[in-house]
Amino acid sequence: MGWAHHISRGKVMKKITVNKGFVSRKLGKKTMIFDGEKSLLITLNETASEIFKRLLKGEGKEEITLFLKSEYGLNNDTAKRDVDDFLKVLAKENIISIGNKADHG
Repeated sequence: MGWAHHISRGKVMKKITVNKGFVSRKLGKKTMIFDGEKSLLITLNETASEIFKRLLKGEGKEEITLFLKSEYGLNNDTAKRDVDDFLKVLAKENIISIGNKADHG
């Protein structure tokens, strides 16, 4: 019973994976992502480029939200919404995959 209770209280985090098959290049403050399969070119602005760089490093939504709050002085709700909106765009274009992973810590 004790371990089951611990697992049910465990925090579920979304694991974000940058999918393979895309070419990304930093050009100045922007990042270009090219999907050869769809012949799609996406240009990320400076803020989106920083978020994408952090995703490539394996940072999660929480770390990126904290970064936006400290770097741009956003409140928690705005930073969270901005990260969610950007992740939805990347997921829609199949650039990232978002799945669940249990954190029992």
